[in-house]
Amino acid sequence: MALEFFTAKNSSKSARANGVALHSAYNPQVEGERFAQSLQADFNPKFVVILEGALSYCAPFVKKRFPNAKVGTIRFVQDFSQTDKEWDFAIPLSDEGLFDFFGEEALFQTVFFDWKPSAAAWPQQSAKAWSQIKEATLKAKTVLATREHFGKRWLKNKISFFYKMQKAAEIKEITKPILVCASGPSLQDALDSIKKVRDKVFVCALSSATSVLAFNKIEPDLILSCDGGWWAKKHLDPLRTIFKDVPLALEPESACPSVLLQKKQILPLCYDDDLFSQKAFEALGVKSLKARRNGTVSGSALELFLSLTKKEIFFAGLDLAPSKKNSHALPNVLETERDAKDFRLGTRASRQAAASLYSESLKIYQDWFAAFDLKGRGVFRIKGSEDFSNALGQIKDIDQRDFESRCLKESGRTDGQKTFFEAQDAAKGMDKTKKQEAIKNIFLEWAKSESFCEELFPADTIMLRRAALDQDKLDRKKIIERKKSELIEKVFGGQK
Repeated sequence: MALEFFTAKNSSKSARANGVALHSAYNPQVEGERFAQSLQADFNPKFVVILEGALSYCAPFVKKRFPNAKVGTIRFVQDFSQTDKEWDFAIPLSDEGLFDFFGEEALFQTVFFDWKPSAAAWPQQSAKAWSQIKEATLKAKTVLATREHFGKRWLKNKISFFYKMQKAAEIKEITKPILVCASGPSLQDALDSIKKVRDKVFVCALSSATSVLAFNKIEPDLILSCDGGWWAKKHLDPLRTIFKDVPLALEPESACPSVLLQKKQILPLCYDDDLFSQKAFEALGVKSLKARRNGTVSGSALELFLSLTKKEIFFAGLDLAPSKKNSHALPNVLETERDAKDFRLGTRASRQAAASLYSESLKIYQDWFAAFDLKGRGVFRIKGSEDFSNALGQIKDIDQRDFESRCLKESGRTDGQKTFFEAQDAAKGMDKTKKQEAIKNIFLEWAKSESFCEELFPADTIMLRRAALDQDKLDRKKIIERKKSELIEKVFGGQK
């Protein structure tokens, strides 16, 4: 790249690259002001991005042109980084794209403009930047559609939870070490050790690991599920016939068969951002444990048990890494279903090959654990037949013999799950009709809030914020109100 700096007629620094003048040879500031005045947007942007603003002369004028927006630049080269302070943010052009920087909501409230001289001087970088903008926007569109779809599904789960839950429980401080069983392949290697120390530990099975423990005749003290997808319900289906007396920890948006909500003892969890569920628990007189959303249910389990015990916490099956064997410990409900559908061109071997590849979701989960601050607490991961190929920050890897030794040092108490759980008088004195009416009223009140629209109609909420004309705002509000009415009718119209 041929980049040279020179002095403009007004004594300001200027530059040219690959034979193209990046700024005026006479007055770069005036050029920057005129550029800013020419910019037009058909909506109210939250962010304005200039593609390679070079020496940044236009930055203060673009900020003045869009006073309510954050103004930044995408850098094609780092030779102008000394002027980055003129922008609210400066993003290097990289292969990682823009989605992670902005997120889906901000992308739809962002407008991008070329600094024309830079586009002419670096045509390949300019093409790459616009390609990434298109790619990030398409991804944002997909994510918003997914959020709206799952938002409605999670809402249905919540309504079902509060309508049908019959036996709410609460839990005392756990005075044993805790073992959390996830469904990674290494769980199978730890089963013999778990059996040896079973009476010395409080065992929590994440829903995907339940079938493995059942097959190996290890009854957990608690089963935990925080997932709202259909696959989570599949993992819980076997509980109709096994582990009937084991309590089930659920967040209201968790997918759960109705029969389990009605018959099992439920330990209620509530996310800190779930305003609807917080109000519903309060109205029904049900105590819930605070929980936080995490990319994986194992993360939710870690935070929950750190608050419930002072003892050590162990994980079995927390691989979070590609496997040359199966992607899960077996038997696994979903794997069993997939086995039944295998055929000549779609075999178990092809699925195992996919499991051996590194995935972005595994990286996200692994990074969360690696960054988690345990504040000196003892949390351990039990190794399988081989060492793990990854590290999880402050969580220490130990072998099965070390796990057994640590647990066997505990006192000889063999008290089971009944010691730690007590029944709640959930919705005491409230009949079914009154209970449902209370939930409906809370829902209708929540539907008036901005958080409701953000959760159930994220794309329409963004379009409303984007709207520059009063008529556009009015039209978008009408669309949201129509969707609200349709949703309310769908959720409560057939109520009996």
